Amino acid sequence: MLKINNLSSRYAQVKVLNKVTLKVKEGEILGLLGRNGAGKSTLLKSIMGLVEVVSGSISLDENILSEQQAHNIPKYGIGYVPQGRRLFPELMVEENLKMGLLVRDSSTDVLDWVLSLFPLLKSRMKQKSGTLSGGEQQMVATARALCLQPKYLLMDEPSEGLMPSMTETILETVEKLKTENVGILLVEQKIEGTLRVSDRIVFMENGSISEESDPQKLAENPESLMKYVGVKARY
Repeated sequence: MLKINNLSSRYAQVKVLNKVTLKVKEGEILGLLGRNGAGKSTLLKSIMGLVEVVSGSISLDENILSEQQAHNIPKYGIGYVPQGRRLFPELMVEENLKMGLLVRDSSTDVLDWVLSLFPLLKSRMKQKSGTLSGGEQQMVATARALCLQPKYLLMDEPSEGLMPSMTETILETVEKLKTENVGILLVEQKIEGTLRVSDRIVFMENGSISEESDPQKLAENPESLMKYVGVKARY
């Protein structure tokens, strides 16, 4: 289980997260919602060791991730798909994916599995990543994170800037990963899709966890969506 316990984090001298406590089970999809600046992306970056932890802890099973250097955290089975994708644009798709394989010395069988999730990439392997469409780049970013065979996958705004059909492809992949027992912490602005795929929804506000809810209850009673996100889900 991935556990965040009483976590506070900061950028320089500015505290951004304040005593956040959260658990994500294996094979669970946890949707993390909130307005811009609520602390969602900072939470993901804190888990990955990219933001200074002031107090509290982050653990995966018996391993204390908050005591590790950032470059070691993926080796424990944490995959990260950052906002903006962060590919190496001059490298071919194949080279970007191989960098993911190297993190945990994953085999070519893993690459075959990843490409089965994103069959379109099979014809793009020799193409520079920077020449791909936005949706294809998102596929590569997600595929690269999956190449390390993660127990948990952190996804930060995976549908940002994508056309609806590509957003649907990404959400379908998230649902497939659940059947593979991969736990997913999903930060996403597409409310309807998030409610559809998530097992639980947690709202963040001002760097803290404000409320937890069941997706179905939110669909029926959207008051919390209006309060913390400012929109209603459309069904």
